[in-house]
Amino acid sequence: MSSIKSYKTAKGKSWRVQYRDPNGTSHTKRGFRTKNEARAWADKNAVNIRENDWINPTAGKITVEQMAVPWLTNITHLKPKTKYDMLAIWRNHVKPQWGNRQISSIKPSEVQVWVSSLDKSASLVRQAHAVLAQILDLAVMDKAIRNNPARGIKLPRKTAAKKIYLTAEQLGLLVNECTKYKELVWLLGTVGLRWGEAAALRVRDIDVTRNRISIERNAVTVGTEVVIGTPKTHEVREVAVPASVMRMLIPVMEGKSPDELLWPRRDGSPMKPPTHGKWYYNALDRCMDKYPDFPRVTPHGLRHVAAGLMVSAGANVKVIQRELGHSSAAMTLDIYAELFDEDLEAVGSAVDEKISDVVRLSSRRA
Repeated sequence: MSSIKSYKTAKGKSWRVQYRDPNGTSHTKRGFRTKNEARAWADKNAVNIRENDWINPTAGKITVEQMAVPWLTNITHLKPKTKYDMLAIWRNHVKPQWGNRQISSIKPSEVQVWVSSLDKSASLVRQAHAVLAQILDLAVMDKAIRNNPARGIKLPRKTAAKKIYLTAEQLGLLVNECTKYKELVWLLGTVGLRWGEAAALRVRDIDVTRNRISIERNAVTVGTEVVIGTPKTHEVREVAVPASVMRMLIPVMEGKSPDELLWPRRDGSPMKPPTHGKWYYNALDRCMDKYPDFPRVTPHGLRHVAAGLMVSAGANVKVIQRELGHSSAAMTLDIYAELFDEDLEAVGSAVDEKISDVVRLSSRRA
């Protein structure tokens, strides 16, 4: 039950509603111009309490930084690299802007201005917005605020990364310029492993007799350290390796125990992705100097090279999905749709061969 009473103000008479929340605590809502306004609010508030949809008016005074405490606990299950990146975004972009703000005071228009003013890449802007939105989602779940002011915001579009496809001959030219790790570049460019998956390979993961590799781990750089975890999709998979590439891996494994890495650093840890000025990019620069039309392909871009070679070899989408470790065939098609254009033309031609005689006979009868 609630009671409605009038009180005097400098501008005249106003009305207030006194009520008890679900826990029995007394609250007062002031500032109604008329008794009818106060009654309408009181009736709606009573329904909210009865339907367990009541928002504590004092809960919204908690700050974003305070609300971030349970959020920080919730992200402990994430992969180390993802957690590291999200914490960095919180510290560098979200906390300085929103940390001291009471969550109930944040307006959608303010969030939109903030998102639009961040002079960063579209990907980073979207990640920063996601961190703020996730924190405020918890506030909604706790019924500290009714709606999340960060939801429904217009975000910048991420530009699709340009995919580079090399022919087998071009991949060979690049490998020839490498002063070391030639077999690794062949592996990346034909099987499509992620760098971290290749860097985490142990001798025990290689099945020479079947030309297969078991992908059970992934090495990622977290800050200054390299951490080994599960593959990106958390699923262990087995991939096929061209026999000629497998033969290159045999000397790399010689003399090593089953648990040793194929390409360890001096301290025994997995290799980090090569940076500019190192062996891979030096080889790429030499290749581009010799062949002016040679495209600039990154170590990660060798996944696209492998996908292109698989498609040209006639592999179906499900096989390519498995080799690359995508979560679904639909994802593979979305990423590499342009590679299957020729397949569409081939389908049209094949069906035409099947029906052309029937079409001619049908036309004559007509």
